[in-house]
Amino acid sequence: MNLVYSFLADYLKIPICTLSFIFASNPVIAARIDTLFQSDEIINMELRTDFSAIQQDRTEKPEYHDGELIYFTHGGDPTKLSVKVMVRGNFRLKPVNCKFPPLFIDFKKGEVKNTIFENQNRLKLVTPCQFEEDVVEEYTIYRMYNQVTDLSLKVRLVKILYYDTRLNKKDFEIHSFFMEDKDHAAERNNAFVRDRVLTPFDLNNDNFQKLSVFQYIIGNKDWYITSRKNIIIMQHADTSMGLYAVPYDFDFSGMVNAEYSKPRGVPEDLLVERWVYKGLCYTDDEFKRIFEFYRGKRPVFESIIKNQKLISNYTKKQIIRYISDFYTITENSELFRQEFLDNCETKADYHISD
Repeated sequence: MNLVYSFLADYLKIPICTLSFIFASNPVIAARIDTLFQSDEIINMELRTDFSAIQQDRTEKPEYHDGELIYFTHGGDPTKLSVKVMVRGNFRLKPVNCKFPPLFIDFKKGEVKNTIFENQNRLKLVTPCQFEEDVVEEYTIYRMYNQVTDLSLKVRLVKILYYDTRLNKKDFEIHSFFMEDKDHAAERNNAFVRDRVLTPFDLNNDNFQKLSVFQYIIGNKDWYITSRKNIIIMQHADTSMGLYAVPYDFDFSGMVNAEYSKPRGVPEDLLVERWVYKGLCYTDDEFKRIFEFYRGKRPVFESIIKNQKLISNYTKKQIIRYISDFYTITENSELFRQEFLDNCETKADYHISD
């Protein structure tokens, strides 16, 4: 912790003794310094386990398999960690949809101290379903939403060599990414995770406006508040601030445009765009405010996309062109009416009386 104090004290120009008091008086800050998500640098790794068994374990009741995760840092010796590996997911879990499943990586608390995985317990690892570029594009969406709000999940891109210990051979080497644990994300925002029946009207207004419009920008309709599909609900410690929704799983968005997300047997030229506004009806002033907010984010979004070296230049141009349509729509009164006013939800849609 002293190294962390020293780094932050130098960065913030705060005396170490003062910073130490701040950390000591705030146990949430002291307990959760997730070093894994403090950098955007790609980590080179090797994950060794019985992938033959894992591929056969893509069922509703999978089991953990012993494994070893090895990561490499510049100029340092490899760091080896004992882990347990288990398949996870719903759609991506099924072999008919994905060649390789997403994973849970479970760490041993005693081994991760003083490593980049310090304070981590179990993490989701997002792996390529069919194509590597799809994963990088989904990672990019998480990075974009990180710029919208701190009420978002952090991610870390890694390049992993997957090694099958049963066959004693390399399966493949490909980019994947780790997702921040939801409880860690809640603590970072002075909140805690909730699981309760609710509607969008129970959520913090600013939070839901930003979320629903962002989902429209990326062309994602694979989420629901009432069933909490691909949504985490968080309650701020100050309960008067209301509930917050945090989205995840963006692979079915039009921005990613993954092949597996398209209806089978439908020609590409017959596929309709995936923009569907699933937010609430707001006043003209409220829509104007949120649209202005996202106009301010446009250069930030485009910079994140352009600087992603693992996405081809052709795809980058397609993505930027895709999200630019949102800005065109918001500047045209008729398109705005068709896309937002004609689709927005009211209390009547949830059987709530005014």
